Amino acid sequence: MTDPIKVSASLYATYQKCPQQALARHQGVYSPTTRAGFRGSLAHKVFASHLDDGPIPEGEFLLRCRQLAGEHLGESMAGLRMKPTEFKAMVSEIEDMYSRFRRISTDGFVSAEEPIEADVHDGIVLRGRIDAVFDDGLGARIVDWKTGSFLDDTDAQMDFYALAWRLVHGAPPTMTEATSLATGEQVQRHPDEISTDQTLADVEAMVAAIRSAVETMTELERIAGPHCQWCPLLDECSEGNAAMEILDA
Repeated sequence: MTDPIKVSASLYATYQKCPQQALARHQGVYSPTTRAGFRGSLAHKVFASHLDDGPIPEGEFLLRCRQLAGEHLGESMAGLRMKPTEFKAMVSEIEDMYSRFRRISTDGFVSAEEPIEADVHDGIVLRGRIDAVFDDGLGARIVDWKTGSFLDDTDAQMDFYALAWRLVHGAPPTMTEATSLATGEQVQRHPDEISTDQTLADVEAMVAAIRSAVETMTELERIAGPHCQWCPLLDECSEGNAAMEILDA
């Protein structure tokens, strides 16, 4: 019997950048929480709170961030050992993004942080959490909020969500949208049966490669790039260290 494997959007996106890093993630090797990662997670909780419960009053923003961090991100926050002044500075950064977020129309809002899980076959399970779902009467639009400055690596993640949505709901969403709250940039795509079929084939190929590597105790291809700076394998990866030397230069 084939061992089951759970595939997340982040695992699939990581595999597109570096198969060996994805293999490490599958085996439970993760990078420690970073300040940027924590800021992004807290910002997403702020956006979800706005959509579910309404706008956060300006004078209560810091308090609300403390509450959200304590309720959802306490372990990560403890690991970062942030001083109160550092947390307050981070909240100020998030508040700048929130001011841009508040200008986005919420017409047709359906749900925030919607979990999605789809069984494929052979023990493959797609699992993720969609930042927001909207429906203006023309079909579902699934949105991913980004807190970074670049959207050049969002395609794989949004393709994954489009496939999972199709498997659960019977048809792809009308649109997928990645929106940067740092720059206002947007990337919109219109998935269909053909594109989601291709994503399914890519997921199946990834799972086959990971299962083979685990069974034979071999490595997968290492692909260097800017993503190496957050890779837990960097210390023992010659390709990643070479990439870092180039980026540093």
